[in-house]
Parts: sequence; structure tokens; C-alpha cells
Amino acid sequence: MIDHPALRENLYKDIPKLPQSRIVNVSMSFGISDVQDFDPDGDRISKSIAWPNISKAVLARDDYRCRVCGKGSLSAVDGSSDYNKLHFNLEVHHIIPRKDGGSDSFRNLISLCEECHHKTFSGGYSGVPVGKDKDLFSFAKTFLFALPADSIGLFRGNIRSATLEDYDRMFDPAENRYRVIPIPNSRLRINIAELVVDQYRNLVSAIMREHEVKDYITLEAKAGNVPLKVRMLIDENSDLLI
Repeated sequence: MIDHPALRENLYKDIPKLPQSRIVNVSMSFGISDVQDFDPDGDRISKSIAWPNISKAVLARDDYRCRVCGKGSLSAVDGSSDYNKLHFNLEVHHIIPRKDGGSDSFRNLISLCEECHHKTFSGGYSGVPVGKDKDLFSFAKTFLFALPADSIGLFRGNIRSATLEDYDRMFDPAENRYRVIPIPNSRLRINIAELVVDQYRNLVSAIMREHEVKDYITLEAKAGNVPLKVRMLIDENSDLLI
């Protein structure tokens, strides 16, 4: 069971997915039809796009900020001329490196600050930012998890409410069931719990007895005006289980 994708920790999967509106805006701005968010597992298959074009589009897609730590800054650089120079502390990183067959595609590229990018080379190239502590996923780590509405009874701890924007629950007559789907300007109330890794694995294992769980993704929700990174399960159709 521990090998199930929803039970495996992945730093990149804990980065909130971008809203579709951002993807559409970048596509229109750069005239690229197949703009996508990055894939936590990288990509070897998609057709590569010319580096000068895709590197600029990836930076814009990621709002000119590191997707891991959120940094995005300009700093002054001393030079021998009388002109002021600026250094942009952001780099486009291949999740699967080119030497291992990684493509120059949106699915394989992510914006990282120099510090996070440098950490990807710590202790041998791992593809993810790792500090001196090579235990990437401490079991003491806590995160927020969105409880499926029909699975709240499986959790005995504190539950609080948050709002997921641009999503709503709608009835799909073709499948005779409710689905959570992207709808611009909608707001969906969700129930969230703070968990450590062991609690999460036990809870998801119980949820799997009732649902076909494919994996988890992370989206940004809000409690009032406070943004929250919330882990959410998806089913075999990639629909949210909330």
C-alpha cells in the first residue's frame, strides 16, 4: 500500500497547482497553445520548445517567483562601468535533467531561485531541492489536508473550514454523480485537517476503502484572506475528492 502514489511524499507535489486562468494568460501572451503547469515527475516525452521561448514563458507562468520558496528578486551587481547592473535571482530548472532524457517542455520545467536550484545538486543530483538534511520528508512534518465530504467521520481531530476559489460541486447527469470542477468566480467550502505523515497515510488508507484514489495534488485555498496550501486527493478521473 505504501507504494501507492497518494501515499508517496514528493516535494514538488506539495507546490500548489496554478489556476487555469494563469495558464490561459501565458498561452495568449506568448502565442503557445500547449502551455501546461509542471509535472512533479518531470517529462521525457513532450515535444521540446526552443529554449529562448519556453524559458521566458515558464518564468511568466510561475509569476517570476521560485515555486518552492516563493522568492523572486533583483539585486544590484557591481561593475567596472558607470552603468548600474541588476541580477535576476531566478533560474529555469529541469526536473528530469537533459542528460537523462528530460525535455524542454512545460511539464519538465520549473522556476527556482538560485538557492533552491543549487540544492538540487546536493549529495548527487536528485532533481529536487535537498538541504544538508537528506531526510526529505520528516514524519514530523505537518500539512493541511482536504477531507472528502463523506469521509469526515474517519477523522477524530480538529476540522476547520476553508474556501476553494474557482471550483464548485456540480451534478453530472451523464455519470449520475456530483463532481468538483473548475468554474471561474465560484467558491467552494471545504473541510481541512492538519496532519503529520503517519496520520495522513492511515487516513488515506481508510478513504481508499470507499474511493478509487489515484493520487494527491496541492491547491491554494483560503481561510478568510489567508492563503493556505492544501493537499487534496484525486480519483481515477483526476476529479477532486473533497
